[in-house]
Amino acid sequence: MGSVRRRLSVTSVGLLVAGAAGLGLAPPAFAAPGDAAARGVVLDLVGGPGDESVEAQGTFGSVTAPPGGGTNNETSVDVTVSDPVNVVAAGTVAEVTATRGQITSSASSQLADFTLSVLGVEVLDVSELGVTTQCRAGNTSAGATGDDITVFGQPITITDTAQEFSANVTVTGLTGATLHAVVDRQLTGTPNNVIGINVRAVLSVAGFDGVEPVRFSLGQVILAEASCQSPSAVPPTVSSISPTSGPQSGGQQVTITGTGFAPNSTVTFDGVAATNVVVTTDGTSLTAVTPLGAAGPAAVVVTTAGGSAPPLPYTYLADGSGAEVTGLAPGEGPTAGGTTVTITGSGFTGATGVNFAGVAGAGFTVNPAGTTITVVTPPNPAGPATVALVFPAGTANAGTFAYRPVAVAPTIESLSPNQGGTAGGTVVTVRGSGFVPGGTTVGLCGRTIAAAEVTVATDGRSLTFRTPPCAAGDAAVRVTTPGGRSNEAAFHYRANLPVTGASLGLPIAGGLTMLLTGAALLLAARNRRKPV
Repeated sequence: MGSVRRRLSVTSVGLLVAGAAGLGLAPPAFAAPGDAAARGVVLDLVGGPGDESVEAQGTFGSVTAPPGGGTNNETSVDVTVSDPVNVVAAGTVAEVTATRGQITSSASSQLADFTLSVLGVEVLDVSELGVTTQCRAGNTSAGATGDDITVFGQPITITDTAQEFSANVTVTGLTGATLHAVVDRQLTGTPNNVIGINVRAVLSVAGFDGVEPVRFSLGQVILAEASCQSPSAVPPTVSSISPTSGPQSGGQQVTITGTGFAPNSTVTFDGVAATNVVVTTDGTSLTAVTPLGAAGPAAVVVTTAGGSAPPLPYTYLADGSGAEVTGLAPGEGPTAGGTTVTITGSGFTGATGVNFAGVAGAGFTVNPAGTTITVVTPPNPAGPATVALVFPAGTANAGTFAYRPVAVAPTIESLSPNQGGTAGGTVVTVRGSGFVPGGTTVGLCGRTIAAAEVTVATDGRSLTFRTPPCAAGDAAVRVTTPGGRSNEAAFHYRANLPVTGASLGLPIAGGLTMLLTGAALLLAARNRRKPV
């Protein structure tokens, strides 16, 4: 083989039109839709001037798909020419394959390590070359791949455009004789029925015979050829859809199984087209993304060029995408729950419940028009709770509900001091629990000390107030909050000792004070005036 090689570029062709190549590969004369055929090397060299004429004929590797369906193939077919004249050909047809299926027919031909010499000159040197075709209803395609191709030792890239190469040869009776090779890749077919592809070289000899320029045809060599015809378009069949339900807002990918699916298949849900339809190569499965739909059952239909399959059942589930909340009342309630809440708006049909901070409410009902929901709040910690309408395939936000702490009655544990004068004004500290800042009053001696006059600690564990005037004796202290009234604690009103005239407090040992009445004071004064 030649030492210089050139890669053949990969080309894929789809939806080809008839008569694509000027040199013309005739469309295969198939007996019925779905046929496929492939050939390897085809030598058809006959012609030339006088003693330098050439001859080499034969087909190496040829298959046709079975009429009843299936695959025919041949592998490792040696290219060996019997009794050639001025031609040397050698190589291997690695494989030729033709397949007929219900949905797709296909063919391919693969050549390896092939050389061709004519009139003592190496014309072709091919390391690898392959062609393929595929035919489905409404879709045909063909392609070629290759590696290391040379013509007369010159590396080339084979294209659909014919390329001519030449080399000098010795031919009796001709001066300036040259051997020519026109190499091309031919494509032909119709979009919906037939397609064929081959790679070939057409050979000739040119020169001057002493009178005029002349050119002699030597024939052609096909290196690889494949062709197919689309099977008849038939309606697809369907067997299942998964999943069988999804959100009414769409966007869910479903898988449909069956037969006869083609790349141009469409899928509709109650007449609305699905998107992103992708069909597997064997036509037995496809995926599609559901469109927007109304909650409830929907008919799913797969359609190809051959017709439509019977519908499959699918259910659109309410997902809250159409819900609109305009009101929620009341907007607050105790942490213990039990508040009946009414939610108004639209699009509530299909709702199955209401959650408060993720906890399901009780007694859920929705009216037939889908405009009103009633539900009883569950217990929850104090503070705002997100309210969500629950649907089979989603949720809808309904605002917030404020949980407030449950009010409890306060408790008195102690009074300090627990006694004071009847004139009042004693500052008393009450210790206990359940005292509410700004919402606590104190009852004492038949009077109510307003909340504005009661100072409550932030922790609700103590408060202070001033006693009102009251008669001597014990009086009950009560604390009242929004949670109720406390237990009673006794406060003693102390009576003042009687004083005749004036009274005077005199200090005595131990820090005590003696209260002297008017008679004692008069006696003491007289004693101070008596002469010594």
